[in-house]
This record gives sequence, C-alpha cells and structure tokens, in this order.
Amino acid sequence: MGKGENSKLKCTGCGGDVVKTYRTVDEDEEAPIGRCLSCGKEYDQYTGEFYRYFADDFTQDVGNSMFKLGLKGILGGVEYEIIGRIRMQEEDEYEKSTWDEWLAVSSDGVQHYFVEEDGELNSYEEYVPESIDLESDTSSIIFEGKKINRDTAYSGRIVFFEGELTWKPEIGEAVTCYDFKKDGRNFTIEQTDDEVSVTMGVTVSYKDYIQAFGREDVRKSYENTMSKRRLYRTGSFIFTAGAMLSFILAIYSYASYETVKNVMVGKSVITSNEPVSENSQSSYFSQVVYGPFELSRKNGLYDVDIYIDEKVQRLNLSWQSFRFMLLKEDNFKKATDSQTGIAVLKNLFSEIDALKDPLESYTMAGDFWDEKGVDSEGTWHENDLRGSSSFVIDEPGKYYAYLELYSEKKREIDSVKYSLTAAGSVRYYLIAAVLMIVLIIVNITKARMYNELPFDVASK
Repeated sequence: MGKGENSKLKCTGCGGDVVKTYRTVDEDEEAPIGRCLSCGKEYDQYTGEFYRYFADDFTQDVGNSMFKLGLKGILGGVEYEIIGRIRMQEEDEYEKSTWDEWLAVSSDGVQHYFVEEDGELNSYEEYVPESIDLESDTSSIIFEGKKINRDTAYSGRIVFFEGELTWKPEIGEAVTCYDFKKDGRNFTIEQTDDEVSVTMGVTVSYKDYIQAFGREDVRKSYENTMSKRRLYRTGSFIFTAGAMLSFILAIYSYASYETVKNVMVGKSVITSNEPVSENSQSSYFSQVVYGPFELSRKNGLYDVDIYIDEKVQRLNLSWQSFRFMLLKEDNFKKATDSQTGIAVLKNLFSEIDALKDPLESYTMAGDFWDEKGVDSEGTWHENDLRGSSSFVIDEPGKYYAYLELYSEKKREIDSVKYSLTAAGSVRYYLIAAVLMIVLIIVNITKARMYNELPFDVASK
C-alpha cells in the first residue's frame, strides 16, 4: 500500500516533528503546508514530502469506487481483471483534486487503464506513436505532426497506490501530463524523469462499466439514480416553460396598465387646517372628499399613489400624516341619505370608525416627513414624500375617495394628491417567474447531483 503514516514522519532536514499548518498565498486564501517544529522548514505541494504528510487528506475516500482489486468484467467483448491502482493529485490545487488510474489486464494479456475523475470514466490503452519529438522545440511537443503547447502541461503527484503495477511508484512522485485530442481521439502523455508513456482513450458511460463490472445492487442503484435525474430534468423543462409563460403574461399585463381618469374631481372640503391637540401635541386637521369616479374592472387590481406635490407647497422640515379611504357610491349615498352638505359629511366621517359594518372598500394610511441634520459625515437632508399600495376591487362602479390629513404646520389641501392606476398582475407574474427560476435551479442541481451510489457519477 502507498498510504503514508503521518505519526511516523519526520523532517528530512533535522528529523524534528512536522505539523500541518497553512501559508497565506493571497489576502483571503490559504495553502496547506507542513512545517517542522524544530527547524521551521516548510513543505508545500511542490515537494514530495508534502504528499506523505497529508496522505490522509487525499486517501480518505479511496473506497468510494466501483472498481476494486481482483474485479473482473467483460467490456466490449473483452474480459478484464483489475490488478492495480494509482491515485494522483493535481499539484497546483490547494484543495483535494484527485483522479484514479486503475490498471487492468485483458484476457489476451494487454494492459488497460480505467481512469476515474469527477464522476467520469475514461478507458485508455497504451499507444505507440508514429513519431514524437520532445526536445527540438522548447515551447511545444511534436506528436505525429501535431504541436502540443508545453504551457498546457499540468503536474500530478502520486498520493496512493496498491496492487500490481508496472513500476514501483513513490508517494509524492511527480508526473507531468499533457491531455489533448487528435483525430477525434483522446490522448495523454505522461512524462517523468525516467520515462515517457502515451495512452489513447475514449469516454465510456458509467452504464457500460456497471453492466460489465457492477453487482446487481450497484446496477439497481444506478438505474434508480438515472431515473431520478431524468425526473428532475423533466421538472426543470416544465418549470422553464412556466417561467417563460409567466414572463409573457407579465409583459401582456404591463401593457394593460391604465391610469384612472378624473379621480380628483368633485372636491368637497370638509375641514381645512383645524387646530387640534392630543397628548399635549398640537397639529392641524383637514378633510376632503373627491368623486365620484369610475373603477370599471371587476376583481381588478389597482395601484394607489399618494404624494406631496411640492409645486403647490413644500413640506419643508415638517411632517404630515394621511388616511385614504375608498367608498362605493351606493354605500356612500346610503350612509348620507344622498345629502352632500358639509355638516352631514363631517358627522359621517367622525363616526365612520365606530360603524358596525365597514363603509369603506379600502383604507390606506401613512406619513410624509422632511428632516435634516448634521453628523460625522456632514450635513444631511432626507425626506419621504410618497406612499403607494395595491388593492383589489370586487365590484366595479363609481367610487368616492376620502382623504384625512394631520400636519405639524398649516398645509394646503391641494398639496397632497393621489392617483389610481388599473394595474395588471405584473408583480405576481414576475414573482411566479422568479419562483419558477428557483425551482429550475434546484431541479438542474438535483439532476446533476442526485446519487444513490457510493461513488460519484457525472451528469449525462
């Protein structure tokens, strides 16, 4: 076995104990290293010792594979037996980034490699190139007339081995690798100080490997996994269609927005800037009724926007609160016996909160304010001069609007205005679309990640 025992490892410089620690390589990134407690010598991923000190980190999941030593199977009409294994770690990666090369021998004595990496399996066999030039060009390798840029090379380090192998590897031994395609086939060149080997391979589905090497329980788990993934993919397609439909309906709904006209006609001022006092706080009270105006959509969604019109009068370091009520014409006339005198209206709205059955169809309340001050960053000036909300009208018809105002200072009634918009259900369609997108992401993730097997299987 090629698995190291950390408790027995010592510094190669002084023989002192080595501990695992980290070195800061960027402001927010740390790289694992080994450091001698006696002499301070450090071992990073570019040293062979590092892979012995950190052996456990790279080998804790060595049992999570469909292959094992001695396993036999028939693939492509050829019988294979697994006889050896090497696990490699990519040298430039700080985190675990391993792949396994399983050595198999066919019934006719030919060596073969099954490579497991990130849930994918590739089948490789040794290949003798017609020509290969490793030395004449310092920037590239010439492989059967094809230039392989040396910058594409990556280094792998041996972190584990077992079984019968064609040579005796060492933990931490470095191998320079080049992966490339030529004539539709995958090739890998592996180069060490002592030798160069070339393998040619193809990607084979896990299904083929499991049919060839897997036990019945493994085959069943694989079929369940693929079935679930197909189900999640189907779900993502359905939710994609739903999201597209929601966006289309949102666009259509947006096109149906319509401002309600003449909502501030027929103004009847009930009270204007009447001084009031409550809890030792003095303010000014105003009341006004507008209407009637037409709301024509049955079960229609409406937006109400109430705001300070500073062209009429600025709020200017003061506050003003409001209450807005929408009253159906029939109910309003019944409550006033169709009388519109100021005394009748004042009496109605002074008692409206005490009525057993609500007279209003919709109510909204809020505050406007304007403030300034000084803090550590200097002078500031902030305000809130607008309030908005949405409501649904069950019954179309004519309506009145009642506006009740309290203010710190005397205010022009006309400085507070409101507008009504017959709104499409844009926001609800957009919310539905966002939910659909979330479900799409969830289903795509599950379609890639769902797995009942003890080893990774890439999404296909």
